[in-house]
Amino acid sequence: MNRVLVIDDVAGVRRTIAAILRREGYEVIEARDGREGLDLARGQAPGIVITDLLMPQVDGIEVIEGLRRPGGARPKVLAISGGGSLVGAEEALGMAEGLADATLRKPFEAEELVGAVAALAGRP
Repeated sequence: MNRVLVIDDVAGVRRTIAAILRREGYEVIEARDGREGLDLARGQAPGIVITDLLMPQVDGIEVIEGLRRPGGARPKVLAISGGGSLVGAEEALGMAEGLADATLRKPFEAEELVGAVAALAGRP
């Protein structure tokens, strides 16, 4: 479960998450949006998917639902959101709670991200 797919439409956020996880020894795949993320998930079989919830076209909820379809690889999912406001972020994360394996509100510390991913990967 060392392969992690990071889906975020904000390049700086996506690259930062990827860099943190690479330093921790994870193999990281990056996707710019939900559609690309679903395509990569099918082809690359990540053990963990980190997806932003608020993205244009295919949002994070649709990504999670797509990953949960029968016949899929069913990776562990960490849903992240900063929303446009605190209320927007909390609302988005609340919607994801029943679907995702874990949630994290942006901005977060590197240690929080590493801890959440380690828990999903079954690392001590």
